[in-house]
Amino acid sequence: MMKQTSSMMDVLYAANDAYVPHLAASVCSFCENNQQEQAIRFHILSLGINQDNRNRLTQMLQRYRRQVCFYELGNVLERIRFSVDTRGFDESVLARLFVGSVLPKEVQRVLYLDCDTIVTDSLHELFQTDLGDCLLGAVGEPTVTKSRRALLGMDSKTVYVNSGVLLFNLALWREKNAEKTVLDFYCSKGGNLTAPDQDAINGALAGKIKELSPRYNYGTIEIYYPYRTLKKISYPVPFVSQECYNAAKSRPAIIHYLGEERPWREGTTHPFTEEYEKYLAMTPWRGTPKEKGWKSYFVCFRIFNAVTRPVPYLRYKMIDMLIPAFMRYRAKHREKVVK
Repeated sequence: MMKQTSSMMDVLYAANDAYVPHLAASVCSFCENNQQEQAIRFHILSLGINQDNRNRLTQMLQRYRRQVCFYELGNVLERIRFSVDTRGFDESVLARLFVGSVLPKEVQRVLYLDCDTIVTDSLHELFQTDLGDCLLGAVGEPTVTKSRRALLGMDSKTVYVNSGVLLFNLALWREKNAEKTVLDFYCSKGGNLTAPDQDAINGALAGKIKELSPRYNYGTIEIYYPYRTLKKISYPVPFVSQECYNAAKSRPAIIHYLGEERPWREGTTHPFTEEYEKYLAMTPWRGTPKEKGWKSYFVCFRIFNAVTRPVPYLRYKMIDMLIPAFMRYRAKHREKVVK
């Protein structure tokens, strides 16, 4: 039986077999930058991770004297009793919704990270965050549109958060049966949401989420938009202070590779590509070839960024108009891969 202690830091990931190299890089970065922690236990929600990859991950973590536990979920869609359109996202994004029922009851607080994250600093302070009576903590995503917030039934002052980094108050999550609340909300929307798990969490738990500093989920939003633009986009939802935003930019603790600009794709010029490559090189998956077929895309992306840099609000509006097309492309691409 697992025993939860005050010194134990429980960390959660969800991945399929294809994402294991990225998972390994993230886990490695976590270990490297949290060596002062007395005990860290990793929980991996597996959607078909093979035994060889499990063994290699376990051996890697033995070097750091850290524990790892795997939980095989198989086809996560079978756990949902209604039809779901993942909009081209991998089904693994839904795995985090079952954290309360899958993890042992002894685990009462857990930090979830997407596999496309790299940790660059200690997360001790984050893990110790006082959540009060909130079910979880997360970083705000100010660029979500007002129309999408309205569809989720969110009021004009409630922060919408990104689900790539979630600090679960797991004891309260289970007590309030939040898993059922989120799934019931998802079902009420016909299993069809723009960002599957993320929209479901925001809509179902509005007002029960503690906003965290953007340094704990630092992505393209902070990279491409200045403070004044994000504050304007977010209005009337309160945005973090200028001081908090500046602290995140000067010293991000968790880098999140959002969108299509991933560091493992050929031709990317993501400003934090070197951080990913550094930690990947420290894993058994060092030398993993980059995804091909992206060079033309990234050339166009660089031109787009250069043209819109002087007018960031226009960039936001253009990106918002292009998102439906990106979603359709992603869904078609995923269908081809599955076939």
